[in-house]
Amino acid sequence: SSQDRSVGRVINHKDYYLRGGDMSVLIGNHLYRIHSFFFYRESLVWRQMLDAPPNGGEHGTADAPSPFTLDDVKNEDFERFLWVIYNPQYSVYDAPFETWLSILRLAHRWSFCNIKDLAIRELETLPIEPIEKIVAYHEHNINKTLLLPAYIAMCKREKPLTLAEGMPLGMETVLRLADARERARQQAAESGIRSPTFDDFEDEQMEDMVREVFSIPPRQMSAGRHSRHSSGAFNGFGSFSGMNGF
Repeated sequence: SSQDRSVGRVINHKDYYLRGGDMSVLIGNHLYRIHSFFFYRESLVWRQMLDAPPNGGEHGTADAPSPFTLDDVKNEDFERFLWVIYNPQYSVYDAPFETWLSILRLAHRWSFCNIKDLAIRELETLPIEPIEKIVAYHEHNINKTLLLPAYIAMCKREKPLTLAEGMPLGMETVLRLADARERARQQAAESGIRSPTFDDFEDEQMEDMVREVFSIPPRQMSAGRHSRHSSGAFNGFGSFSGMNGF
């Protein structure tokens, strides 16, 4: 049974019990042996954990080998996260939405800024349903400018949000989307369109309205997609910096 597996003997992870690893992590009954260097370098959260004096020897490093136990992390998410660090294909990061969402979740939680930037960059290349994208980006505090296409798509669709769609979005986002849609209708009525549809609006018009409703700064330049969010310099994981936060 699943319960038997959860309390069974500890087994070394098939991919991430690594030769030369100096840090042990236990999730469920899977033991990881990895390199603390990457965690210490990239994450303030892990740096503080690694610098903390061992409590009765319970410390997941070579000096105090009892593993760090992560009770609230899924093995699947941690495996995906480690794939970024140990990817044998170097700069090739080809993965679906669910994988990058797992990576984003842990990078955000543990303040791995470079890996979070990489996850955002890769997510930006994927076709993601607008509601899924809005929910994920809001949850992980990602620059709302990157959500403009998703906001616009939600504002321009003919059918209103359903209850099932609105629940994960939250009341504030639902109300802002409704506000933008109502402003669009009002603007159409004032311009003399008798039976307006959302297709009557150019994306640029709708974008200006969405920027105002969601308190996103106005357009300042028309250069590349990420020019507003970064200096253009790549970090150690092949991603742009400066893409986090509101």
